[in-house]
Amino acid sequence: MKTLRQTVEDVLDATVREEFRHFDLHVDGGIAVRDENPEWPGYLAAHRHEYVRTVCDVLEFSRKTGAKRVLEIGAFFGLVCITLKKFGLDVVAADIPEYMEMPEQIERFGRNGVARASVRLQDYLMPFEDERFDVVIMTEVLEHLNFNPVPLLKEINRIGAKDSLFYLSLPNLAYYMNRVRFLFGESMLQSIDTYFKQVTPGSLEIVNGHWREYTKAEVVEMLTRLGYTIEEHYFFSIVDVRPNPTPKNRLTRFVFSLLPSFKENQTTLAIRSRRSDLPLHIPKTVHATLRSV
Repeated sequence: MKTLRQTVEDVLDATVREEFRHFDLHVDGGIAVRDENPEWPGYLAAHRHEYVRTVCDVLEFSRKTGAKRVLEIGAFFGLVCITLKKFGLDVVAADIPEYMEMPEQIERFGRNGVARASVRLQDYLMPFEDERFDVVIMTEVLEHLNFNPVPLLKEINRIGAKDSLFYLSLPNLAYYMNRVRFLFGESMLQSIDTYFKQVTPGSLEIVNGHWREYTKAEVVEMLTRLGYTIEEHYFFSIVDVRPNPTPKNRLTRFVFSLLPSFKENQTTLAIRSRRSDLPLHIPKTVHATLRSV
């Protein structure tokens, strides 16, 4: 009998081959992501272990609690959303209009029965009623935000149902390579070159790199102050799942087993224990018109 992970891998891999065999998304008349591989687009292959982990974690929570209503913030092309839909969950995919309003995206989500929502997170307001979702997923998004995330996280708290799951996954600022770079006087942040690339004429980088990464302690502090209880937090690495590890990989695994906070990624499973009533005043330097959420 297959394990949950094996079943998820089978469904996710089939979804990639059915939906992304020719992965070609257009933004502003150009190609945002393109991979000529007829079977496995390179971007998806590189992040496969993250998608599998996310789907497994959400399904385990759903089976334990009966949760069905799912929102994914930063869904992009929708692999996680579509896979969760195939497991019977009611899923809404949310991302910036430049992604969600592409004709191929509209057709793909519609064909798979996944609802869409176009959102700009810097607006701080989500187009959903109070306590709408049992699970809110936000993976590899928080580090891309170049604005104060606290009002957004409070808004996410508002749309989560009581005892709902906020599934937050992002890079680990305390990753050992960041420590090494800083030790030798190098930056652990995104390169200056990425700033120039985004504003170069003809550039398709409408979403820039990592503006702010976080440590575990910082993630826990933000969420607990906004009405969440941390159910689980763990660090993970691509090295954990490499099928044929090299001697270097095995050594890295050993070090990570002793010092898991040295891994490059982290996931927090936070339960919305209460609706946040934290008063916020949003200055004009943060948002032009919105004063509170």
